[in-house]
Amino acid sequence: MTKNRGVSNAVLSIPDSVTHGTAARLVADNRGRAEDDQIIDLSIGALDTPTDPRIDQGVIEFITKRSDMVHAFAPVRGFLFLRESVAARVARIHRVRYDPQDEILVTPGGVKGSISATFHALLDPGDEVVIPVPNWPHYIDMVRLHEAVPVTVMVSTEEGLAAGALQEALSPSTKIVVLGDCINPTGKVYSTEELVALAEVIAAHNVRREAAGESPVHVLFDCPYEAHVPGGRARSFPALEVALPDGGLCSMRPYTMLVTGPGKTYGMHGDRIGYLCGPADLVDAAARAQVNLTSFASTYGQVATHVALQPELDAVATERARTARANLETMLAALAEVPGLQVRRPQGGYFLFVDLAPYAEGYAKLGHDHADQFLLAEARVATISGSHFVGPGGQLNDVVRINCGRTASLLGRAGERIREALRRVGADGPPP
Repeated sequence: MTKNRGVSNAVLSIPDSVTHGTAARLVADNRGRAEDDQIIDLSIGALDTPTDPRIDQGVIEFITKRSDMVHAFAPVRGFLFLRESVAARVARIHRVRYDPQDEILVTPGGVKGSISATFHALLDPGDEVVIPVPNWPHYIDMVRLHEAVPVTVMVSTEEGLAAGALQEALSPSTKIVVLGDCINPTGKVYSTEELVALAEVIAAHNVRREAAGESPVHVLFDCPYEAHVPGGRARSFPALEVALPDGGLCSMRPYTMLVTGPGKTYGMHGDRIGYLCGPADLVDAAARAQVNLTSFASTYGQVATHVALQPELDAVATERARTARANLETMLAALAEVPGLQVRRPQGGYFLFVDLAPYAEGYAKLGHDHADQFLLAEARVATISGSHFVGPGGQLNDVVRINCGRTASLLGRAGERIREALRRVGADGPPP
């Protein structure tokens, strides 16, 4: 019998991080191997494009002039100059204006820190959080850590969460609905019309709830891939107003916490800065939670983020996104040559979510019941299984997420390996 060490049941309920765990194993496995024999890592979702050197130089200059400020305690909500830069950037991208004084909180831990602060501010044990899946797996884990209940809704990768499905998922215990502007892993980008339909469902519930003195349904609008939405952007969720039966309007702004950060946009994953924007009372609640958890975000990271968010670096974000999208096309072209394989071009982002089910019978004969296992063993290409994006009991074992944020040459080599591995298990095409 395993000895009871008193570990929290909430912690015991969540698995190890598949992305971070995979990356660590690959480093160990590749050590000492020749380059041609090394596993190509297309698992964790970072870009190979380096961070713009102007960001580094800006931090150096700031430290030279204000080292006292860098080494001192910072405000819990973040430096005001950074919050002003956040407000300006959010206004440029999302067309929503937030007051940097009381409607923005800078968080340590990247966007994940902003999500955590939001959950701390809103969730009580037993509250429900509606999460459309496939989606980023840590939503489910983080909800459980708060002893709340994740309610997953399986959705189409093309359509995302539809109004009817949301209506069915809502209950008297629903506290938060998770949405976003570019979904990991599917690349789903919601249109304004789709968001309005979802807003109408939430507005109808909130009118009834607030009339009864109950908590409204809130929306976590998560935007780490905001720079990777091609073409014209939909109206951001907090900017929406929907008509009510009595002729009035219901704004989504009082119910929405918009969270984002510089990691995916500027290649600043290690800076671990996030920021959340929302109504003052909810931001205040998140700040009160944060001061008791992590105090404030790293001063170095805050300075770097302030530099990155200046208007003259908007072109950097755009070019990084274009490069990532072009590299995605490299992998897409390679997979298009595989007989019988239908690969969907995502609406946004730089991930491919690929269904290898036509070849499942072939790789099952080699002892692989998951597509990612097959690619790792037979192609020496690391991906993430689709099952990780749907929660416990997920059945997307034949689907893989491929990170196309790597260089075009690396993706070309990976594509060749994948094609060859699939050819070996189905040389005459997939099984009938």
